[in-house]
Amino acid sequence: MSKLKVGCLGIIGICVAIGLIGSCAGGGNKANKQETSSSSASSGSQEQQKVYKDADINVLIKEAKENAAAANQNYKKENIRIVGGKISNIDSDVKYITLHGTDANYSMISVSCHVDKNNKDLKESILKLKKGQAVTVYGTVTEVGDIAGYKIKLDKVEPVE
Repeated sequence: MSKLKVGCLGIIGICVAIGLIGSCAGGGNKANKQETSSSSASSGSQEQQKVYKDADINVLIKEAKENAAAANQNYKKENIRIVGGKISNIDSDVKYITLHGTDANYSMISVSCHVDKNNKDLKESILKLKKGQAVTVYGTVTEVGDIAGYKIKLDKVEPVE
């Protein structure tokens, strides 16, 4: 009988050892998941360091009016820095601002800049602006149309001095 007890204790000991090894291996996976999360966080900061292509608002609007399909293909999902625009509207809930160019031939087309509701710094900078003020905006083009113009996800806006 003692050989049976020793054998059972041996099997239980092996099971416990396997369980400990497995939990240690599982802990390693948890650490890997945290590294992945921190890698994601660092890639988020890389996203904040976007490279923006310079674009004149009058050229953008002219291209959209002449061939919205081509403008959409050229600019959709592009990070752009738009210069030469003037604020024509600031939404009362700071959800968007609208820009117009200075070319009277294309006064009906605009650039609608949508604000992320969680970006408090951007909202604060918009609250300091006024209609008619010249600005430079940074963002990603989400849509282009021949009537509605451009829609962009706004990252940053700066007054022109």
